[in-house]
Amino acid sequence: MTRFDGVPLTRGGWTFFLPDYDARYSEELRERLIDSAFAAIDGTLSTRVRRSRHAETWFEHFDQVGGLAAYFKVLDPIRGLNRVRWIFRRRRAAHVASVSEHLRADAVGVPEILLLGAERRGGREIIVTARVEGFSVARHLRRAKLASRRVVLRALGAEVARLHRAGYIHGDLSPFNIFVTGLEPPQFVFIDHERTRRTILSRFARPRMRNLVQLGHLELFGITNTDRMRVWCGYSATFSVRRRRVERRRIAAMLRDRIAQDRKGGVADRVASSLGPRREASGS
Repeated sequence: MTRFDGVPLTRGGWTFFLPDYDARYSEELRERLIDSAFAAIDGTLSTRVRRSRHAETWFEHFDQVGGLAAYFKVLDPIRGLNRVRWIFRRRRAAHVASVSEHLRADAVGVPEILLLGAERRGGREIIVTARVEGFSVARHLRRAKLASRRVVLRALGAEVARLHRAGYIHGDLSPFNIFVTGLEPPQFVFIDHERTRRTILSRFARPRMRNLVQLGHLELFGITNTDRMRVWCGYSATFSVRRRRVERRRIAAMLRDRIAQDRKGGVADRVASSLGPRREASGS
């Protein structure tokens, strides 16, 4: 992990990287972060948040060192044909650090990175981020009153449009990967950036529509077509009338197809099962 200002540390077959802006943290906290990172890597950290297809996320609250709370995301080694695709790319953790830096510079909310790590031989990586204050969009919609729900959904659409105008396509734009961190006005933080890209593809309709389908296809917590339309209204507020009509028809067809695939494959049940009764993750 190079091309970033910070402090590299090599321990136990891993290379860890402390971003330079975390120099304000004490030596004790840095050691606790590394110790907890190894506990997450070994699967012994106290609080397991969730297991996804390619990673496992853990949580730790450091009561005696400033009250910091952090999420530890351990990325599995890249397998199969995907390894070929990543041969000429930088480490996933380094990519998250870079794209997060660019997003922050463009005034897009992202979690603060506390520690990065890469296994020298095994191929695993770890990303440690400070806990995001607030709730995921999915949880907020489940708890919010109707008036707040409407305002947040429109603001969410406008924020995703701003993300796309800045040139980014999020790698997994689900309601669990966007956190509501303020309400007056609504503010958001985007997490999970291993596949987020700043790319020329953001200028084209289909990649942007696919991002919106990621956001809207899950049938969870009473999300309705009216909710999806409010997001679209916020997203398309700056469009011409003709463009809004054409792209609305296009995304509606894409959503119908994706929802039908989800129902056939039992996606909603698998998502609910993967989350289980554990706390929601925030993080990279």
